[in-house]
Amino acid sequence: MAAGVLHTVLLRSDGNAVAWGMVNAGQCVIPPLDEGLSYTQVAAGWLHTVLLRSDGCAVACGRNGAEQCKIPALDEGMSYTQVSAGYAQTVLLRNDGNAVLCGSPGHSRILPLDEGCWYTQVDAGDDHIVLLRNDGRAVALSSRNHYGECNIPPLEEGMSYTQVAGGKNHTVLLRSDGHAVACGSNDGGQCDIPPLDEGVSYTQVSAGDHTVLLRSDGRAVACGRNESKQCNVPALKDDGVVYTQVSAGVTHTVLVRSDGVAVACGKSHYKQCRIPAPEPGIWYVRDHTVRGTDSFVCQLDVDGVDGAVALKCCGLAGNEVLRWKALGSELALDIQAYIAHELRVKLQSLRVVLPNGKLLASVCRANPRVRAGDLSDTHKS
Repeated sequence: MAAGVLHTVLLRSDGNAVAWGMVNAGQCVIPPLDEGLSYTQVAAGWLHTVLLRSDGCAVACGRNGAEQCKIPALDEGMSYTQVSAGYAQTVLLRNDGNAVLCGSPGHSRILPLDEGCWYTQVDAGDDHIVLLRNDGRAVALSSRNHYGECNIPPLEEGMSYTQVAGGKNHTVLLRSDGHAVACGSNDGGQCDIPPLDEGVSYTQVSAGDHTVLLRSDGRAVACGRNESKQCNVPALKDDGVVYTQVSAGVTHTVLVRSDGVAVACGKSHYKQCRIPAPEPGIWYVRDHTVRGTDSFVCQLDVDGVDGAVALKCCGLAGNEVLRWKALGSELALDIQAYIAHELRVKLQSLRVVLPNGKLLASVCRANPRVRAGDLSDTHKS
């Protein structure tokens, strides 16, 4: 699901994608799918749309003046695992951990990676690119950096970044402790991240000309420019329905709910906020979780019970993905390996966040003999 400048793109449960809003450049003309394929992720730029297919190929439609829709061909064995669209550039993540840029030739090139590192997420802003590395660090590139949007805030010891978002002239980053930070232009308050209630964390961030954040309780908040009411997130009813994904455009916001309904707020001059109801039996879905070399981040809840440890593993959207019990004497290193095996992700791609915001891998590196029972002491105070 993605909000562009004046158009909206959504994924459906049948694997198709739909788009509406301004169509002057063909950004809403979604390429048809070959039989047996589906779309797994979408990205909306200013006047173009990029879509990731289930076979690991990417396609694009819309304005192509800077060749932002000219997706680089893949070598044999390569696939794309994530796509992102900015003003006149497209950034794509490959399954080997490298990032590929097309469009906006004035941009800086992608920085070389240290040995043993790879990119796990990419996001394109207006005139900058933000990239997340597998070691939890983030880097940002721009030919200008006029507003400090590339000045990534330093991390405290034991913390890491788990998601990045590039906006018009600012950057928002989600930390492993569930807090979010921002840098760059704050002329509309888009970097004034709302404080969190006790026991609540942020699970997803999105940046346009404003900032939208998804919370662990399924609610969403926004900050920044609100001339078009793009920060007036529709309230949820007390019926168990929550938000599962958010996307910030320039003057509108789009959100997908757990009941398969999509809602929007903000400017709708081109009907980009008038989301049509899908046919019976079809619903809107959030972007599919990308695994492979892309990092899989999960939050671990730990409770000690009679010499054993009850563990619950949740995705960043708060959805439970694994629950089990372990002996208190079991090595914490084995817990990381067990989660990777059960979730079918590569061990080196898995980042398990403890209740205190630290990474399980970092705790194990500091003390390889730490036990499962010791993890029950990592709850936030």
